[in-house]
Amino acid sequence: MSCSSGFLQLELFRRKYLQMEDPLEIKYPAKELIKPLAAQVWLLDNLFNKRRLKHLPTARYTYRIMKKLLSMLEEAMENPKEDEISDDLTTCFCEVLSQARDDQMDAVREKCPVTYTAPVLETDAPSVIILEAPFLLACDGTTGTRTWAAALYLGTYLFTEGRYFIENKRILELGAGLGFVSILCGKHLGAKHVLMTDGSDTVMQLAQDNVMLNEVAHVVATATYEWGSYDVDRLNNYQHVPFDLVLAADILYEPEDFPALLSTLQGLFSRFPYLQMLMSTVVRISSTLESFLEACDSHSFRAERLETPTWHENQQIGFFHSTFDPIHVYLITSSKGETSSDESTRDAR
Repeated sequence: MSCSSGFLQLELFRRKYLQMEDPLEIKYPAKELIKPLAAQVWLLDNLFNKRRLKHLPTARYTYRIMKKLLSMLEEAMENPKEDEISDDLTTCFCEVLSQARDDQMDAVREKCPVTYTAPVLETDAPSVIILEAPFLLACDGTTGTRTWAAALYLGTYLFTEGRYFIENKRILELGAGLGFVSILCGKHLGAKHVLMTDGSDTVMQLAQDNVMLNEVAHVVATATYEWGSYDVDRLNNYQHVPFDLVLAADILYEPEDFPALLSTLQGLFSRFPYLQMLMSTVVRISSTLESFLEACDSHSFRAERLETPTWHENQQIGFFHSTFDPIHVYLITSSKGETSSDESTRDAR
């Protein structure tokens, strides 16, 4: 793949469109870049062509993106005799407009394929496709209907620097939501087996759909599991224990949930003393995080903050996520285990 400035603008725009980033915040390519007919053909083929692309955003979302693009193109047309807007692109826009008008579903609750492209500039970069409602904060008592920043940050870390934690490991994810992290580990990072869990039956049904969509059922399994007890049989995956690693992203919402979470971790560490846990958390309220870390200490868990980069939004090339609030990654181990976290990390490498 060419990494010229112009092509990079187009490729990042494509990735953000497929990830359904907020149309008001997406950085559009420069007008002079999309003005040539060849660039318009590239945009049509790589963003909007339903016959070529299987998993596209909703018609409503696409309409907003295409409307802005066509407006930019109209402004860029200086010479009517030489400059032109692709007829195919215009036709596609009319079709999208018709679909957006006919679709009467609740746009916020509507679930659609969101494509998360890995942060690497290469042809056919790895991706994870998640059926979700990307603009829905919560529904039916759960926040698990969309992929959150902490999961995307953890995915970025694992893909770029922490792959050694995952390769050939048996993994349990707590609070997995729709499964982005678990599917990434099973699809692209070489996990031996992944069991993703969440407390919501509805969310786990959707997560299973995502497992099938990404064709990882041979390595990723799902199970409904509520924190508060540890029972291998309840995790519905007895043949794959012991686990080597627990993953969790953005699970520290409410301090009243900590006792149940800590009970689960206590059971896991009691069964598997050398187990490791990687937890990614958005620091919205520092006292909430401090409370959890103190609780870990009182339960004889070591919680070590890893030195992970901050991928600022203008530097991100995939797994796009907000950096408005800081995101930390912690390595949590049992102090009763015979190896220290440093030794465990070296072993993982």
